[in-house]
Amino acid sequence: RLHKGIDTIVRSVLNDADVIIAASKATFKEVSSIITEVEKAHLIPNGIDIERFKLNLDGSAIRRKLEVKEDRRIVFTLRRHEPKNGIEYLIRAIPIVIKNRNDAIFVIGGDGSLKKFHERLAVKLGIENNVIFTSNISFNEVPYYYAMSDIIVVPSIQEAFGLVVSEAMACGKPVIGSKVGGIPDQIIDGYNGFLVRPKDARAIAKKIIYLLNNPDEARHMGINGRKVVETKFNIKKRTEKINALYEILARQ
Repeated sequence: RLHKGIDTIVRSVLNDADVIIAASKATFKEVSSIITEVEKAHLIPNGIDIERFKLNLDGSAIRRKLEVKEDRRIVFTLRRHEPKNGIEYLIRAIPIVIKNRNDAIFVIGGDGSLKKFHERLAVKLGIENNVIFTSNISFNEVPYYYAMSDIIVVPSIQEAFGLVVSEAMACGKPVIGSKVGGIPDQIIDGYNGFLVRPKDARAIAKKIIYLLNNPDEARHMGINGRKVVETKFNIKKRTEKINALYEILARQ
């Protein structure tokens, strides 16, 4: 929408629609600001399959696959290597973390245009022995990567919603996420994780160190996260709400 022509098209499409579904409060606010009939907009958060992403999955096979020793603590992110996902700032946080906790291993899942840059950055910072780049992770393996991890980080610069946050929470993991887009809809700061400013490597490092040093609190945050997902981000509840909108439209 920074392009005037595209912005004009977006406004036209939204104003012509009978119903608009926004997945996050940020998107809902933005949509409401550019349509004439605000009542057409409905906030229905995205949802995940809480039977697929769940507590007590066994991630030990993934740990063995990655050759990570049992006494190591794992910090995981699942993001494409693209500018908007902010992986660079997680990588820049790693030297700060390992000065305090050299037992931390960082697993970065995903592919993308900046992957080579991020790999070179890890070498430049001298942290390559504490970082594992996995490339793309198969659909079936994703829940088990969350399961083997102690902490999940979502360091986005931009984010419409960020389903990976809910996926991690459903698996009972504390999440550190940037305060952008739909991430604050999911993370209640200090309850099921922490919110940090985007592009703030020091803040990311500080929160990782805190959770590593307070494992009981981290586990409790993970349990809280599961409760939040079951209540707010269950895909079945989202489906029911969307179906109800379809039924209203069908009767018009």
